[in-house]
Amino acid sequence: MREQYALIVSVVLAAVFACAFLFLTVEIPYRLNSMLRNYFPDLAFQFELIEKFLGQVRPIGYLCFIAVIALTAVGFAFGNKASSLGSFIFFLPTFGYFACSMFFLAGLGILRVIWAPLWEVSPDFLKLGDVVYVPAILVVYLFSLFRLDVRVPLSFLFIALGLLTFFAAIFTWIFGKMKGKEIIDFWIYGFSRHPQYLGFLLWSYGVMLLATFTPYPRGGYFPEPSFPWLVSALIVFCVAWSEEIQMTKKHGEDYLKYQENTPFMIWIPRILSRVIALPFKALTKKDSPKRIMDIAYAFTIYFIILTGLSILILKLNITLR
Repeated sequence: MREQYALIVSVVLAAVFACAFLFLTVEIPYRLNSMLRNYFPDLAFQFELIEKFLGQVRPIGYLCFIAVIALTAVGFAFGNKASSLGSFIFFLPTFGYFACSMFFLAGLGILRVIWAPLWEVSPDFLKLGDVVYVPAILVVYLFSLFRLDVRVPLSFLFIALGLLTFFAAIFTWIFGKMKGKEIIDFWIYGFSRHPQYLGFLLWSYGVMLLATFTPYPRGGYFPEPSFPWLVSALIVFCVAWSEEIQMTKKHGEDYLKYQENTPFMIWIPRILSRVIALPFKALTKKDSPKRIMDIAYAFTIYFIILTGLSILILKLNITLR
């Protein structure tokens, strides 16, 4: 009876979380955009008003950007969930691409003020994560050979997979905790040590693709939001590594055995895993981060590699649009 109760509670709470993310994806952006249009109208071609408006919001954007960085840093310093929140907030302006306006800060686009330091350097700075499009480019190209445009369906597929994974992760975690388990190692946690983060990555990747494929009005220009997703994803990986360190300290050999038998995020061939880990191992002589400084090294290494590859992709003019 108690197990049935735990099962029901787990399903209900997981469904609430999943539905909230679904509502956030499908409905909230459009409702919020309609409301915000009253306060942040489309100032297309009204150049004097645009300059005045940018002057007003620029300091706010810089403060928000600094706050997100500080929030993320505090999370790592104190080992709490603030870093995850920082990752989500940094990704959040991607929803501004659904505003469908010529002025990039109109309506829901005002969220993009968080990226002010980036577009102040250059709007194309947002493209410095274009390497993350490679898997989608390959799939889109494959289907294009059969004259099928799968760009939007592919976006929704990732969103759906993300929501499903997130639901399964929350459900399993709550059920495990109600059963009194210290290490959740069954059901979806038997295939991924961090399925909740995997769900977020899949969901946000789908949202990023959908934002990329959303047509912008003639005369407008909105670079692909790949860089924010790349940074957000790297932060998520860092949060997961941080949790691994904490769990290893807390549970010792039991968690190490779980690590050996379960993929970090998702199963990948061993040889590919070794190739991915090679840059970090070459610098630190470790297979994975073992302390906070190692996480900082990992973030820096893969940030440099992935942005470098993105620059190469930009030079080759490879795009999804």
